[in-house]
Amino acid sequence: MMLFGKCKNYKYPILFFYLLAIAALLLVNSCNYSHKPEPINFKANEELENKFITFHLTDSVFLNYTLDSLKKIYPQSHNTKVLYYYLLYLKEHYTNNYYENYTNAEALLNYLENNKLTTVYSKYYTDALFAKGEYFFAARKYEEALKEYYKAKLILDAQTDTCNYSKYYNKLWNFYYSKKDYRKALDYLNISIDREEKCKNNTAYFLYFHRIQSTLNTKALCYEKLGAYDSAIIFYQQGIKFIQNQESIHEINNQKRELALGIYYGNLGGAFAYNKQPDSAIYYLNKSIHINSKPGYDSIDLQTAYLKLVDVYLSKKQYAKAKDILDFSDRLINSDSHPTIGYIRSKQRLLYYNYYYQSGQLEKAIKAFESFFHVQDSVNQIAYDLNNFSIGKEVDKIKSEYLLKNFEKKNEIKTIYIIVFSIVMALLFVIIILILRYLKQIKITANQTTLHNLQLQSTLQQFEQSNKNFVRVMKVMAHDLRSPLAGITGITDILLNDRTIDENEKREMLTLIQSSSNNSLSMITELLSSSSNLEQKELVKEEINIIELLKQCTELLKFKANEKNISLHFHHSIESLNINADKEKLWRVFSNLIMNAIKFSHSGKSVYIHVEKYLNEIVVNVQDEGIGIPEKYYSKVFDMFTEAKRKGTFGEQPFGIGLHICKQIVEAHNGKIWFISNEPIGTSFYVSLPIN
Repeated sequence: MMLFGKCKNYKYPILFFYLLAIAALLLVNSCNYSHKPEPINFKANEELENKFITFHLTDSVFLNYTLDSLKKIYPQSHNTKVLYYYLLYLKEHYTNNYYENYTNAEALLNYLENNKLTTVYSKYYTDALFAKGEYFFAARKYEEALKEYYKAKLILDAQTDTCNYSKYYNKLWNFYYSKKDYRKALDYLNISIDREEKCKNNTAYFLYFHRIQSTLNTKALCYEKLGAYDSAIIFYQQGIKFIQNQESIHEINNQKRELALGIYYGNLGGAFAYNKQPDSAIYYLNKSIHINSKPGYDSIDLQTAYLKLVDVYLSKKQYAKAKDILDFSDRLINSDSHPTIGYIRSKQRLLYYNYYYQSGQLEKAIKAFESFFHVQDSVNQIAYDLNNFSIGKEVDKIKSEYLLKNFEKKNEIKTIYIIVFSIVMALLFVIIILILRYLKQIKITANQTTLHNLQLQSTLQQFEQSNKNFVRVMKVMAHDLRSPLAGITGITDILLNDRTIDENEKREMLTLIQSSSNNSLSMITELLSSSSNLEQKELVKEEINIIELLKQCTELLKFKANEKNISLHFHHSIESLNINADKEKLWRVFSNLIMNAIKFSHSGKSVYIHVEKYLNEIVVNVQDEGIGIPEKYYSKVFDMFTEAKRKGTFGEQPFGIGLHICKQIVEAHNGKIWFISNEPIGTSFYVSLPIN
């Protein structure tokens, strides 16, 4: 009443009543549960989502561009704002980044709830609730996860959104599958598949493809866990057939289909193994490994397939094969480039125990079992927490909580309508405070968005740098593969065209091709498993005949030299000398040096390779009669991507990386490399290596 008393003496009563009317209007609008924004085109937005998932899942440039475009739209409608928050959520959702996904989903939820838009944008609202539930599930907060799922279900009930119901059933079968209640999981899996099929025409094909193939795979896994291996095999084969049908081939890009097939082949191989069909198991496991060995494919599934293969070979008592694969999987699991999970480490330790036990190495078997027991403790704890969580009881509890809240909410609404007109002026001040707080929240959100954009720019720069490093690696490997491929081409031409060659000569040439091919394959394997600096890897030393190695290099490259009418002469004062070294890497060094000598020599000239032994070292000299090296480049010859690179005498393209690699390899062997040049008469490169 004091407020009205003051207003009687107010100088401008018309202004007062005007403010009162505004306050009443704002109050009525705030009591209304939903706004009436312009109709939203969910189909168009889903196509945008599908485009992002299909073509740009690992590339943030496309999504960043879309987000930036949305920010520039003015004025900002609810449709624009909601789509902006939804795309932020999608960005982390499809990379399983649960924490960032939770943050962005929370921002979307806050916007929809603060603006009373939860009913109008029910699809986005329920997706964000499911995202929060996934975060809680990953954090082992199962009660909180179920609350979010059930809250989403209530929205779907109100909207009669039968197509989006499949997401709710997906969460339930995932719960039961994780609890190892596979019979119950199958019930929800069948419901989920049925709803997906009925709603196929209402969703983008990629999303339908992803959900059907993943649900069929889990259905087969449930039968496998229940020991119904024949049924599991049938559903794995059904999933493979679905992935390979004409519509999938037309609509889904090849990598996505291969990723799905890789998982199916691995699981099908495991089912055949459990069903005592080892040959079929080996066939499908190898198909899975072939797919997932490619860069950027499923590393976790690759590790699982290797471990299943070990199990099969142990069952066949082929212990040597089992041990080789087990050791390889150990290197794979412990490499920085292949993340793993606790279950795989546990399974690997158990397989080591089985191998040692079955092969009679009891002392090692005991140590392996101790290691398995240590890892299994942490895995069992997670399973214990989930298995002791009752889903049924928690759902009933959550349902009761929501019924109570709804009852309280109805009472609150009645109370608000009774007292609304008596406190309207007080609400005016409250509204002003809320507006100020809202403006403050907008400012905070804007700052967070700016910071997030800066982080995204930094991530993109790192990605671009990684691409540059990879291009450099490819140039290094391409350079080193030129020499063996040139030699192989020359030998092949002779074998095809010269019919006067006797069998001994043919055998020698084929031996050269085999040796060169093996070295090339080793380099390619190294490329697939190494970082950007290829030569920092540990040397694989063995006892090699350095004279024989130089003979092979010389014989192989004679065919390349003949193309330029250049003679290769190999002189050695000793017939045989063994040293302990990495054969493949030294082969690359000498091939590079001889190839460079050929490249920078004129037609009709000669290249000489000399080998001498001095005390405890051997010195190899590659001498040409070519164009020499200018003095100004002396200090840069061994730099990577050096400025000293020049075209060959026949216009051969320079790369500027071969000598850098040679220097790294020689120094890794505790040796030295240097050169003496007399421009324009020729150059001599020297390599000294310790004998012991």
